[in-house]
Amino acid sequence: MKSRVYKIENIAVIMNGLDNIAVAKAFINKGVLIQWSNNIIKIKSNIPAGHRFALHNIKKGWKVIQYGSPFGISKGIFSGQLVHDKLIREFRHTQRQLELLARNNRVFAKIDKPGHIPDKYFYGIRRKGGSIGTRNYYILVPTSLCSSDMARRIALSFDVDPVIKKKYKNIDGIVAAGHTEGCGCNDGDIIDRLVLTLKNTISHPNVGGALIIDLGCEKTNKSYISKFFDGLSKTGKPVDYLSIIESGGDQAAYKKGKVIVLKRLKSVNNIKREKFPLEKLIIGTECGASDTFSGITANPLIGATVDMVIGSGGSAILSEMPEMIGAEDILIKRMVSKEVIEKYFNGLKYYTGLAKKLDISMNGNFVPGNKKGGLVNLTLKSLGAIQKGGHSPIVDFVDYAQKISKKGLTIMNGPGNDLESMTGLTASGANVILFSTGMGTPEGSLIVPVIKIPSTTKVFKSLKDDMDFDSGVLIKDMSLLNKLGEKLLAMVIKVASGEKTRSEIHNKRSFQIWTAGKLSL
Repeated sequence: MKSRVYKIENIAVIMNGLDNIAVAKAFINKGVLIQWSNNIIKIKSNIPAGHRFALHNIKKGWKVIQYGSPFGISKGIFSGQLVHDKLIREFRHTQRQLELLARNNRVFAKIDKPGHIPDKYFYGIRRKGGSIGTRNYYILVPTSLCSSDMARRIALSFDVDPVIKKKYKNIDGIVAAGHTEGCGCNDGDIIDRLVLTLKNTISHPNVGGALIIDLGCEKTNKSYISKFFDGLSKTGKPVDYLSIIESGGDQAAYKKGKVIVLKRLKSVNNIKREKFPLEKLIIGTECGASDTFSGITANPLIGATVDMVIGSGGSAILSEMPEMIGAEDILIKRMVSKEVIEKYFNGLKYYTGLAKKLDISMNGNFVPGNKKGGLVNLTLKSLGAIQKGGHSPIVDFVDYAQKISKKGLTIMNGPGNDLESMTGLTASGANVILFSTGMGTPEGSLIVPVIKIPSTTKVFKSLKDDMDFDSGVLIKDMSLLNKLGEKLLAMVIKVASGEKTRSEIHNKRSFQIWTAGKLSL
């Protein structure tokens, strides 16, 4: 009996015409025959879903390619053979090669004139100075770990009060930015990053008012931090201070803090949503608990949506520096000037220099779950991760928590750690976050709506209470990418206009500052 031959598009995914490997859509048994172009590939061993097999013999020393870019050097791989880390040596450009690429790059990415997508608007909240919010929070901000508990207790007393919720329906929540920083540390970068993150969180258009709380004896007490926070008065929102020691201790400060918050809620509640074009959106991009399909479905889908927002004059932020390792050359070619390239190199040097000082390998970003999910190495993970940034030119590079200042795609120097990354994206100005996940992380952000996009329909269904949008349909038909991107954009518009995401419904409000001097991967 003649063996059945499967068309490759029905059984595997090829991401780019230059690729010499394919990704199994579902489990492929040993011996299966697959037609690819004019060739018949015989599968040499069982291929689990999400794992890769060679499209032809890849001789020793040849590059192993996906997304049109190399991620490994073959040690000798046969057609139809499972591609795994024992058969390849990881490919990466050296620092010297990247510097030569940057130096010789005379054709910088060009920014197309934005074209507004007709009839696409969202309903946001106008703040003084012209920034547009998608939410309206009152936030309690401790200046150090010593006042974080106080901030949480005061916030919780209001946030769970049904009378308060009913009376102030335009307030999305009364929340605390609790953290572990601000004292018991060196001056310099550690304090500077804390102050910048807190200041830019308070000034975020999703915040309608804030109470800043200190203990009184820490490095970042009111007398120190107010010098940096004075400009917050220009935001037009009520910003108050509370000192625990000055108030007479814990209980007295708690009562005083509640009085301050209660006095401010009426004005914070006094907002209305207005119609705005997509150019007022700033999309933060994030991925967590990645699997092999993250870079095939969810990340490219986010990238397609980001390109639509940027094409309408909006902005987006790509971060997670450890998840760009091995893909630096692709990003450099998309940068609009030597100035942006130089900023990017300085960011890379900061990260790699810190790793060297701490004797830590950047490969720590490649975790067992990534490998189990079908990823082969960190370079391959990075090639999939940067898909979240779409194909738009890269207009700027900013430090962690630094506000973006240019329309288009900006890279933020941030960690791969989900919670620290989202906190930085928020401080940099993101008013909606698109978060891809392979295995299903449920975390959200303190003040910004997070849309969770699992890479497979299986995860979408099994974690239906935590996930928002199913990108897994792309596994069956990659030609649906742009159509699905339009559907995701429609969800972004609804969420930006006030519709709650799953993480918001479940009050998943994470806030974690990336401490300077700590190498988060």
